[in-house]
Amino acid sequence: MKFLMPIIFIVIAISGFAFFTNPRYQALQTKISEQKQLVEANEKAARLRAERDRLLTDRKLIRVDDETRLEKMLPNSVENVGLVIDIDNIASRYGMNIRNTKVSEIGSRANATIGPDSKKYGSIALSFTITSDYNTFISFLRDLESSLRLVDITALSFSTARDGRYDFNITLQTYWLK
Repeated sequence: MKFLMPIIFIVIAISGFAFFTNPRYQALQTKISEQKQLVEANEKAARLRAERDRLLTDRKLIRVDDETRLEKMLPNSVENVGLVIDIDNIASRYGMNIRNTKVSEIGSRANATIGPDSKKYGSIALSFTITSDYNTFISFLRDLESSLRLVDITALSFSTARDGRYDFNITLQTYWLK
């Protein structure tokens, strides 16, 4: 009996640990882990709120006319009609009319990549013809260069029209945010 009592106490202690203490300890460890995740998520949310507030403050510092100019420079949609109107307005200052206007999306068919498109912007090509003398054409290009809309002239050709005037065939590329 002297040896049996310590063995019974050891068995009771082991079974108490196995059936009572260990499950509670594991549950406590799970709750501590969940609490750590919640604290990390709360800290991340606080950092995101602070960043949001900073960005909103920065946005309030942008003047309305500057924001309008930014939207014109890099619009949120294609706006090819607006682009044609802008170019026609520049041309009309010099008594020129644009004609043979063609708009095509770049990379939409032949040069399309396989998989999702990760670019944050899109682009279109605009081709048109104007008739003018050389000096007026250079002035037109300077005004086009200083306009707010981002454009890259990708092709330029010319042919003689009449009276020292030329037909200039221009292809340009413009961009917008997706």
